[in-house]
Amino acid sequence: MKITKGALYLLLIVLLGLALRTISAHYVDIGSDEIIYSLIPYNIISAGRLSTVEQAPLYFYLVDMGYKLSEGITLISTRWPSIVFGAFGSLIIFLISMELFKHKKAAYVSAFLFAMSGFSIRWNQEMDMTAYFFALLSLYFFIRTIKGEQKQLYLTALFLALGVMAKPIVLLFVPAYLIILIWQGWNTKSGLLHRHERKIVYNKKTGKVLLIAGIIMILVVMPVLVYNYLLYQEKGITDYYFTVLAGVGNNKIYAGQEAELWTFTRFIGVSKQILFSWMWKYNAVILIFGFLGIGFAWKKDKYGTALLVLTIAFLLLYLAGKMGSPTHYVWIPIVLSISAGYGLVRIHEQTIPRINFKYVMALLIILISINTLFVLKEIIPLRKNSIQNVLHDYATENIPADAIVVLDPRIYRGIYAWAFYNRHYLEGTYFPELAKKLDNFPGEKQNLPLYYIECGPGKNCGWKPEDFQRIYDYGKQLSATITPQMKKIQELRTVDTFIIYQGMINAPTSIYEPIDRTHTHWYTPVGWKYPENAVDTYTPRTILDKLLNSFGFFILYLDVLVALLSPALVVYLLWKRSD
Repeated sequence: MKITKGALYLLLIVLLGLALRTISAHYVDIGSDEIIYSLIPYNIISAGRLSTVEQAPLYFYLVDMGYKLSEGITLISTRWPSIVFGAFGSLIIFLISMELFKHKKAAYVSAFLFAMSGFSIRWNQEMDMTAYFFALLSLYFFIRTIKGEQKQLYLTALFLALGVMAKPIVLLFVPAYLIILIWQGWNTKSGLLHRHERKIVYNKKTGKVLLIAGIIMILVVMPVLVYNYLLYQEKGITDYYFTVLAGVGNNKIYAGQEAELWTFTRFIGVSKQILFSWMWKYNAVILIFGFLGIGFAWKKDKYGTALLVLTIAFLLLYLAGKMGSPTHYVWIPIVLSISAGYGLVRIHEQTIPRINFKYVMALLIILISINTLFVLKEIIPLRKNSIQNVLHDYATENIPADAIVVLDPRIYRGIYAWAFYNRHYLEGTYFPELAKKLDNFPGEKQNLPLYYIECGPGKNCGWKPEDFQRIYDYGKQLSATITPQMKKIQELRTVDTFIIYQGMINAPTSIYEPIDRTHTHWYTPVGWKYPENAVDTYTPRTILDKLLNSFGFFILYLDVLVALLSPALVVYLLWKRSD
């Protein structure tokens, strides 16, 4: 791409997006779901896992690369794919806008709006943004497909499938693709089926393209298919999605984890909250001009606009009736940014054309910047108010690697699994039995540092109130037994209080193994140190099974490689357009 004024604008937009998303990643507290999604990747590559019971593997492999290149699990290393793909998403938005509207000003505005999107900055966690980046690329190639470049459907399928490999949520866009493909193809007589002289004609060329695209999708997601086949064959179980949504496999391991049933009441409530509460709060400009811009966009390109609207519609229709997690809805500001940029420019052209657009942009930049500052003001205190982050920071800075850390059972398991992931931590319920067996462990005894983390006054130390009450009496009794022999050294105060005690334990280092074997969270051994403890461990036995497994890994590594190179592909597409 030539170093033009336009290229410089886009570079600044990407850098701005990177900076804002990095700040957000550093300060936003980590939730219970993200604890799962940040622990599963830790050492997943060296463990050689083809997939997981929780999600498809692509995002986890990308995160683990960040762990290996950094200091292990931190908020930023956990979220680096969302940071990078979120920032580069602005460039795809520019490309899509240009493809739809052929209007550079609108494309720059759309890219800028998403880079500064308060909603996207605030909720740029978990794997959703990574999956949506690939969905955006797929959308771009699909728009080129319906504009006559049929073979672009191969790239459409490739990147849609990569999105599925990051998070299956992007499968919700498939109906939108099919509707547009049928509608546009029927009207232009280029689709799979169309009317000719009162007869319905089958287009063999289009059929061949669709077949190859389908094969590409299947190949890209082959790691998940192979994993589930081998796992089901050996243990009769499959991953969460195959079991709960498709009904394949034994559902006992996911008992109580099923998704909420879809309800119309929840659909209305969540939709109102997303669109008219959170979007209004974080993205008022995108929300207003996004909806206004849909009318202008429809006049310019009805098929492309219908595609954008349908992706939002199917996402909301399914998800809003089942769950309200804001990270899932980052797709809404992505799509509305595209129509908002075009709508804002067209409104300017039709209402105040005599005012130079650069003054309009200056005002827009000021308004958006003020909104972003308010978003950052809300985000920055979240780190110090998060019990997970407070414990994690304390462990990193103060607890030596050879220490044994005993946790009050009144502290939620996911919190300390994340905070002490690289320490020899032990839930308090195991400690009395372990202490009785100290003489049974082989090796020479030595004085090892011992820490006890107690849940002090506050809320519920991460538990739901009913679960906290269930464990409260035992935790209080355990603390009364352990703490008199230890020295109180620190109190960590946030929404809860954690009291830190220090002492020594005379034990051989062989005690570490039984302690570390207790480290599991959400069906998965923390750090994959003992992968045989995973519920989804299987062993390919026949030659065919071994070949399938190897083929699955070959495709998985290709998927990861394509994912890593995809931001460079976006830059290449921009450079090619500038020629």
